[in-house]
Amino acid sequence: MEKQRILYLQNKVAYLRDEDAYKEIFIHFHPRLFKIGQNIIKNIDDCEDIVSDVLLKIWTMENKLAYINDLDIYLFKALKNTALNFLSKNNKVVRLDEHQEVFSNITTNNTESSTYNKETTRLLENAVSALPPQRQMVFRLVREEGLTYKQVGAILEISQNSIETHMRLALKDIKQLLDKYLTDKL
Repeated sequence: MEKQRILYLQNKVAYLRDEDAYKEIFIHFHPRLFKIGQNIIKNIDDCEDIVSDVLLKIWTMENKLAYINDLDIYLFKALKNTALNFLSKNNKVVRLDEHQEVFSNITTNNTESSTYNKETTRLLENAVSALPPQRQMVFRLVREEGLTYKQVGAILEISQNSIETHMRLALKDIKQLLDKYLTDKL
């Protein structure tokens, strides 16, 4: 969805309390927020609650919603903060560095192209999921959501140099895990 369309819907929600505009915003952002949130929270029900809370907040903001310059950044930042508060409050630890289990669910049937593509996709997803939380979030926001380093820096409240470092290390870690898998396969 274009930024202009999002801003238009945002203003309709803020000033006119337009439920259809809110629904369109919800439908647009929910899958993206849920995907990122699920990688942080690891529990579908808890993630659904957190994403719903974040999206409900924009409805309850009323006129203040109109003053948000970039709803993408606002929502991802709200998701990050809400998810981290949830984890802290519930004493939950995200365990993403269990490299031994990363490849346990991958099939080894390379006879069909579709099977190979599924395996490659699953392997890459497992490699990304094995990254430390901050590095994973940077990688997903940049590569999967298409946000710029500047936008990711605003969401995570870290410098552009830190974003570049996280991306470099994420790519290095993913490459190492993929190399290990390929070496084990041969």
